[in-house]
Amino acid sequence: MSFSYQPSAELLRTFGFVAFASPPQQQRYSRPSACGQETVVVYHDAELTLLEVVNGQMLYNFQGKVASEAEFRVLLRQVNWAAELSSSD
Repeated sequence: MSFSYQPSAELLRTFGFVAFASPPQQQRYSRPSACGQETVVVYHDAELTLLEVVNGQMLYNFQGKVASEAEFRVLLRQVNWAAELSSSD
């Protein structure tokens, strides 16, 4: 039994993320932020990386695994990213 959670492409789309081309063994999703770009990288081993570009500088916010969708939403809020459904749907 696995205790790792991966956000689905559908969930990320509802948060306003758009899929981008990525290397094998990972999926990348990005969305604009107030001052840059937010990116979630989902690896095939259930690890996640959250990256943020602000004013042209890359910031690494998180790399690891989460146990549930609720924990994923908390993680987004901890790095000051919106964790609610996009109103553009």
